[in-house]
Amino acid sequence: MTFTEHLAELRRRLLVSILAVGVVAIAAFPAMGVILRFVEHAFLRGITLHVFSPAETIRVDLKLSLLVGVVVAFPIVLYELYAFIAPALDRRIRSRIVWYALPSFVMSALGLAFCGFVVLPFVMHALLRFNESAGLIGTYQLEPTIGFITLLLGIFAIMFQLPIVLAILASVGLVNARMLTRAWRHATIIIVIAAAIAAPDGNPLTMGLLALPLLTLYALSVFVVRLTQPRIAPH
Repeated sequence: MTFTEHLAELRRRLLVSILAVGVVAIAAFPAMGVILRFVEHAFLRGITLHVFSPAETIRVDLKLSLLVGVVVAFPIVLYELYAFIAPALDRRIRSRIVWYALPSFVMSALGLAFCGFVVLPFVMHALLRFNESAGLIGTYQLEPTIGFITLLLGIFAIMFQLPIVLAILASVGLVNARMLTRAWRHATIIIVIAAAIAAPDGNPLTMGLLALPLLTLYALSVFVVRLTQPRIAPH
């Protein structure tokens, strides 16, 4: 393929990925009222949310539906990325990489579950207690509050893809278990910096709750790559 043909192929893959996310988000939009009530019940008990503009609730529903679209359609996005680089790969490697789609979806679900059941309740409780200890009475706006929750859920859904991404990179010979083991100090620094940047509220508590799972996922990634690379690494 020529350079122009590669650009056309990349554009087509990007359009398919965006379309997949959009279709899922549109399909999920009618259920956003139910999801919003669930989020309020699960993470915001005893808190009354306020709206300050007529379109605020709709904007929140759009953000929630987009999160659902990204999480559900992420395997398709991952496959489109794979399909773009597949012509440069060995046929045996191509046939095995396809099977990463299901684990990708499972890891996204695990990321959401970990954030929803462990991280968010702890973070929200700690932040609210901090406000109370300072003698402050909170007035919580709908959009930034739900936006914080949505962003944190999205970060963990994507963050839990680390073992899948590194396993795919190992399958095409870009990384290996020995390389990842040697680079653990550099990876730790990068993860801590990334957690500091990604923390939605800039709170050290949130940063730590992002960094610790990422470090654990990195260690898990080394184990996964060590198990899979002898079978699917190119010769």
